[in-house]
Amino acid sequence: MAGPTHCFTPDLLQGKRALVTGGGTGIGRAIAFALAHAGADLILAARQLPALQATAEDIKTETGRNVLVTQVDIRSLESVQALAGFVNEHGAQVDILVNNAGGQFPQAAENYSANGWRSIIDLNLNGTWNVTQALGQQMLEGHGGVICNIIMTIGRGNPGIAHSGAARAGVAELTRSLSYEWGPKVRINCLGPGAIITPGMEATYDDDVLSDIGETPIPQPGTPEDVANGVVFLVSPAGRFITGETLMVDGGVSRYGSNQALKGSDFGYRTTPGPDWA
Repeated sequence: MAGPTHCFTPDLLQGKRALVTGGGTGIGRAIAFALAHAGADLILAARQLPALQATAEDIKTETGRNVLVTQVDIRSLESVQALAGFVNEHGAQVDILVNNAGGQFPQAAENYSANGWRSIIDLNLNGTWNVTQALGQQMLEGHGGVICNIIMTIGRGNPGIAHSGAARAGVAELTRSLSYEWGPKVRINCLGPGAIITPGMEATYDDDVLSDIGETPIPQPGTPEDVANGVVFLVSPAGRFITGETLMVDGGVSRYGSNQALKGSDFGYRTTPGPDWA
């Protein structure tokens, strides 16, 4: 079931233009819709155009907002520079940047290949930085702006997706550093989703993992709309005095409850006796 929508006034972001990476599906699609319902015009960017185009048409039909789409591979500096050029070619800078593009695969850390590790770090940390620097420079040279980085729950470890946890924690620390370097002209925050049910998540994670959230303070998975509402809050005037922070939208799992991306049986060393240190 979808989460609550239309939580904000339709003119909250009137006159603003927002760029959302990974904006065609899942959480990114929900963020794009929420920003449009709050009055923002949009640029949606991702590697695959068909999903972006479908989302753009749906948003235009439902909200009447102006929506542009373009391809980008955030891991490629050349592609990100082309994205910045696309922004310039289509009018003024973006006022709001949502770095949503990213991803991971669940696997015990001992089994990571060198390429598997690098690919996740390159996508989630380096890719986020590439877009942040390119669009952030435009904000700094122009009239400022606000950035929201979509990461994940961090602070307790992320068994089963340690590579992604390391990358996302890096983004959180980068965000804290940039909040000082770029403030007050640019506000920048993170949002950390917990277990959010999307088609991509259901296709990636074992059903037992998705259902093992009964001990969390809010014992149910969230929806993309829950994340989207948090983003709108952070990038809107309601969040004008918030920067360098990470808002956890996770049902409390960052404080208590299971946060494993694999089943317990997938961690072989958890079932064998430890060394005798005596």
